[in-house]
Amino acid sequence: MKVNSVSACSDNQSFSNRFSEEILIDFHELPGEHSGDNMADAVWGTLEKYGLVNRLLALMMDNATNNDTLTTAIEHKCHERNIPFNATHSCLRCMPHTVHLAVLKVCSCSIIS
Repeated sequence: MKVNSVSACSDNQSFSNRFSEEILIDFHELPGEHSGDNMADAVWGTLEKYGLVNRLLALMMDNATNNDTLTTAIEHKCHERNIPFNATHSCLRCMPHTVHLAVLKVCSCSIIS
């Protein structure tokens, strides 16, 4: 299978459509703190292991701040190697997670009122 670009997901989130194929290529137990830098090192290691570093298109994740740090760290690693990657434009938020947060907000507002 020829891979033109890769979109990576964190926390078991996924997305697919008729134009993409979804496969699990690696799974890590993250020792120590689940900081964005530690997660970025794990993701980067996987990208290097499978020769996908220069094919990273996007990262899909929830809105945890450590994921923001992860995308920024990946951006720095890419820029060090002259690989185009923009953390802001390449970070996709998981729609079901976003809807869940919105519903929780609506529910908390209706309880208070």
